[in-house]
Amino acid sequence: MKRFIVLAGAMFIICGSLSFAGGGGQQGSQPSGGVVLNYPHYAVGTHLSRPAWEAFYARFSEKYKGRITLKIEELPSDSVYADKMKVLAASKELPDVIDGKNGVRDLAVQNGQAVELTSFLNQDPDFRDKVIGPAAIAANTVDGKIYSIVNSSQVIGYYYNKELFQKAGITPAKTWDEWFSNCEKLKAAGVAPLALMTGENSWTTNLILSAMVASRGSAGQTLANAKHPKTYQTPEMIAALTDIQKCLRNYTTPDALGGLYANAANNFLMEQAAIIANGPWMIADFSNPEKTVPGFEKKVGWAMYPGDGLVTSYAEGFVLCSPPDRVEAGWTFLKELCSRESQMDNLRYMGSLPAAVDLQIPADVAEKMPMVVDHANAVGKMKYHGNTFDVTAYASVVDAFGRYYPELAAGTLTPAAMAARLDEAAAAAQ
Repeated sequence: MKRFIVLAGAMFIICGSLSFAGGGGQQGSQPSGGVVLNYPHYAVGTHLSRPAWEAFYARFSEKYKGRITLKIEELPSDSVYADKMKVLAASKELPDVIDGKNGVRDLAVQNGQAVELTSFLNQDPDFRDKVIGPAAIAANTVDGKIYSIVNSSQVIGYYYNKELFQKAGITPAKTWDEWFSNCEKLKAAGVAPLALMTGENSWTTNLILSAMVASRGSAGQTLANAKHPKTYQTPEMIAALTDIQKCLRNYTTPDALGGLYANAANNFLMEQAAIIANGPWMIADFSNPEKTVPGFEKKVGWAMYPGDGLVTSYAEGFVLCSPPDRVEAGWTFLKELCSRESQMDNLRYMGSLPAAVDLQIPADVAEKMPMVVDHANAVGKMKYHGNTFDVTAYASVVDAFGRYYPELAAGTLTPAAMAARLDEAAAAAQ
């Protein structure tokens, strides 16, 4: 068994009141009694987190039957979820529990719905110190206040298709010069090197950008990990944007510009691209017959970024926004979402690394998903790391990446000019 090295995690937020149809993921069912909590989610259809959500819901419904009922609204994708929560935040109508991704947490804090969690956490030191952990608490403390907690950690490198690498005669790059040499060789072999996308939050593209920034010395690491940095107009960011421009122009798929995460994932899973930057929660997809061909998991390797770098983060997580008459029930729900049991479900079903400092990787999980162990062990070898822009940047900046990447790729916007646009987006959010 391997112990986890904890760096990062996912959080939950509890907010406002809405009347959603549905319960237990089935639209139209009625509350069965007790306090009713409104909860929207996007773990539907083929979403990789659906099995973990279903396991959680079954356990929670049985444990709190007659005391807490969840009224569920199912939203079809992460992006639809984030867009709807932003609209509801503007009218102070956020539901009881939300995922704070893509700037939603900050909006819940700004509109006054997010409940400050310090007093709740102090009532249960074991949950605070071991299930969530000091690193995750510190990462999500702003001006001494905690508005969200996590149920997983994020340790992110990139996945690659070993057969396509062999076809091109390459191995994972040790330097960024070798990275671009590999891209050239893959392209010459008739393979799109990178599964990039600039729609939604530009996730797979921005993970590589973060690593490129962080790899550029101490100043690069500082920028890549700074919460709401003063400026993006630095030599490190401009150089990294220059490299991303090269990737978008020469080494990705035709649908990358404006494409969604689903496009990038599909391109990798269907062997239309050789590399995708993503976290260990994607591992389960590699053996999912609904998403790829049988045996694909045997073709997938994992690597750190050139120079032994990682993107490490605690995601925005879940936030409590329940009104006073439901706040205790909301906190109970929040704790269950982030419990050891839920973290283990996320590990077993998705490969997500727990945030809990006392959880181990079970032997059967290590055997089934050895790359999960690789992720955990890589932390001790890491020589630099960046954070995700989803966590460090204003939501307006994350949106700006997607807005301006097509112009950057077309050459109508220079890397320096794009850095200036990012600053303008940050200023608009303040």
